[in-house]
Formats: sequence, C-alpha cells, structure tokens
Amino acid sequence: MNNRIKFAYHLHGWKFDPLKKTELKQKAQKILPEEYQSEMEGSIYCPECCSPLYRSPKKKAQSESGRKAFFAHAKSSKAPCGLRSKQAEGKKYLSEELALKAVQSEVEDINGPVVHAPIGRHRGDNFALPSKFKTIRSITRNFDENIYRYFYMPNGRYAVQLQDLLVDIKSVRDTVDTPRLYFGKIKRSYNAGKKPSNIRMTMLDYDSSKSEFTDFCFKLSDLEQKEKGIDDDAEGRFLIVYGKVTESGTGLCIKGAKWGEFALLPRKYEYLL
Repeated sequence: MNNRIKFAYHLHGWKFDPLKKTELKQKAQKILPEEYQSEMEGSIYCPECCSPLYRSPKKKAQSESGRKAFFAHAKSSKAPCGLRSKQAEGKKYLSEELALKAVQSEVEDINGPVVHAPIGRHRGDNFALPSKFKTIRSITRNFDENIYRYFYMPNGRYAVQLQDLLVDIKSVRDTVDTPRLYFGKIKRSYNAGKKPSNIRMTMLDYDSSKSEFTDFCFKLSDLEQKEKGIDDDAEGRFLIVYGKVTESGTGLCIKGAKWGEFALLPRKYEYLL
C-alpha cells in the first residue's frame, strides 16, 4: 500500500475543527484521487485527523515521474496524524485521559473483548480499553473507516494502524511462525475431496518467481470456507486471514484458521487493497 491516504472527505464550507470530526464523517462525501475536481480545492480533509488535504498533481492523472495522483496533508496542517508517516508506527496511550478519548471517539460502536493498554506513566499502570474488533469479519465491515483505525494484536504492546498490520501474501517469501494479519486475492478455490468435511484448497495470487516456493494456499474444510462465502466461484475476491505461514508441499499455506480468523472483503472495499 504505497499511498497511505486512500480517500479524502469532501465537504464544501466545512472548516477544520478537532471537536467536529464526527460532523465531517457523517456529512462528507468520500472521494478517490481520480474523482477529485478543481472546485473541491480547499474543502477536502484527511480520513484520520480531518485536517486539510491537497491533491498532487492538481489536474493531471500522474506526476512527471509517473506516480499516480495522491492526497497529502496541506503544509499549514499541524495536527498529528499516522497517515503522515511512511513507516508503521504504534500508539501508546500516555494518560487515562487520552485513552478515554480514544475509547469515546473511536470504539463506542464496536463490541470486542477488553484488552489492557499500557499507560506510559511513572507508576506503570494499565488502562482497560475495549479492543477494536472481535473477528476478522468485523473489521471488513466499514473497512474504509477501519483501515485508518489503530488495533491491538494479540501480545502487542502498541496499537498499530490496520493498513500497517495487513501483509500482502505476495510479499511473503518464507514460513512465518508468528501469527500475522494477511490479505490475498483468490485465484482458484476447490474442494480437494467430495465431502463438506474435506479440505477446500483456496489458491491465492502469488509470485513464485521471487520465491523458492511455488504457490500459496489457504486450507480449511469445505464447510467452514463456504460458511464465509468461499466457494468455487470465489475467484477474484480478497481474503483476509490471521494465522501462521507454514510449508505445504512445494508451496506455502495458512491452515487451521478458527471461525473468527478469516473473512472475505466486501467487493466495494477492494480498491483499498
């Protein structure tokens, strides 16, 4: 994911106010860089911090160097924002007040188990925060909003922006013992047997020319995959899955995922990947 700002909020006449972010998100139109029009100048805003953005280049589809048009923060914008950074950064709440603010502004509509966020203070207290999601399917709903939110992964010390947690399966070159959050485009899916209890082989788009492994597969029973909409007609859909990468013959695979650890991304959000 090269361009970290996938879309902008457009709302004519709105002026940046950190206390009115909810108003912007409720009333604004979401626009992609290619949907930008010159009359929108001065009225497009960041999906995370809600401060002003600009489009570069303003009119052309790409720059002279060949880079596609993108959104970036206006130079006048000083609001802290994770989308300014090119590298994945975590958030560690420094006070109960900041943690409470995060809960009140971002988590009130998402149910999940309670996790403990470390508070960087001299007495080393922890502050109980609701986690942002309970299942992978829950993050695929409103994915355009969730991709900019910060999530705690199991055993993680910091909350990290979702787009920095997602790993493209095409970039995996070897086995990975630590469970991570992966996404991949389905090339083919088929039941390796005749019964619903048999393994369904869901082959994912993978560049074997850059790896010693020939392919990448998601392996789980036919019944369990079909419950999530993964069947013989799933070609072209995006799978998001949490798990370890292991060897499977001459290829790589993720297998044995639990019910809440995988889901298909709704088609309307595929442009974000």
